[in-house]
Amino acid sequence: MKKSQFIALYAIIVALTLVAAAPFFMFVFLIPMIVVCGAFRFRTGMFAALVFGVVSFSYMWFNADPVSLIFQNAPWIAIVPRLITGALAWWAGAGVRRLTHTVDNRFVREGLPALVVALVASLSNTVLVVGGLVLLTDAAYAIGMTNMGFFVSIIPQATVELIVTMIVCPPLVMALRRGLRGMSLEQELSQVRQKTKNEEVAES
Repeated sequence: MKKSQFIALYAIIVALTLVAAAPFFMFVFLIPMIVVCGAFRFRTGMFAALVFGVVSFSYMWFNADPVSLIFQNAPWIAIVPRLITGALAWWAGAGVRRLTHTVDNRFVREGLPALVVALVASLSNTVLVVGGLVLLTDAAYAIGMTNMGFFVSIIPQATVELIVTMIVCPPLVMALRRGLRGMSLEQELSQVRQKTKNEEVAES
């Protein structure tokens, strides 16, 4: 990509993250970061993760509940876990893609890595952020709950978030990756078959 294209891409990532934060924060906020981690290179995924963390932290200033106040005093809990989440999600997707890149079935070849990215991102985001709040702050006691009660209270929200991201993100990642390559599905399959054939000839 040219420098101007990178700038445009990063601006779009920021805009999408801001839009996702507005209406249904708890369920779709992760989607821009997951799509970017599933479709682009590592540094772009990490930028999306950083934006996710910064916007998440900024969002807390519009709330006056005890947990938001704790976030305001410990901004690293909103940012560092999101950077780790982005890295884990990208590496997980890249690892699965390396195993499936020669498979003819498009879902296995592209959908499965995207599904893994969504799964890892959603779970690691919940575990790292909630874990940080419980272990390193008084978030649970600030709202009159025990640490275990705080964890349990997050499960319904985390479950819905996981389901939404695993349904929405794979098709978006698959479409975006194919669009970036500029290939039709038939061209992709032909390329995969030819690559597999060349590898078999080389091995023999």
